[in-house]
Amino acid sequence: MTVQEESKPKHPVRDTTIAAIVLGALFTVHGMATGLMFVAITMAFWLPYSLVVIVRNPDRRKIQSLKVGIWTLMVVTVLSVHLFRHHDARSYADSVVQRIEQFRDTQGRYPDRLEEIGMSTAELKARLVIPHYSNRPKFYYANTMVAFHMWSYDFDKREWVDEYD
Repeated sequence: MTVQEESKPKHPVRDTTIAAIVLGALFTVHGMATGLMFVAITMAFWLPYSLVVIVRNPDRRKIQSLKVGIWTLMVVTVLSVHLFRHHDARSYADSVVQRIEQFRDTQGRYPDRLEEIGMSTAELKARLVIPHYSNRPKFYYANTMVAFHMWSYDFDKREWVDEYD
């Protein structure tokens, strides 16, 4: 056995896989998609390097390609989770807004509490994490991708506005 063969790791993508799983699990948490910015900054330098390794070094081509694939899979998975979560929360929030506006159309006023339109606080918290309603009217919920951001519905303009601290 040569020195070069001894220095080759037995599990060449194990550390990459572990790091991608840990960061992927961390970044799929509600409001943590912004953590992908750190991965994107790192990948901005690492991907061109990897391309050079893949093109110029046939001995490392397979392993480097696997590492690129692992990190790409992690990023795609995290983005997919957040996009699904955002779509689900927005659809539910739109249905809440529709019920609020139906109540206003039939009663001539906004409901004092969402219980008046048949919504429970527990259900709202389960679906929207941090929902809030007041009869000013003001309805908002936590942004599913970014921490410290809220989606607020403007009842006058009939549109969602991204508000942040």
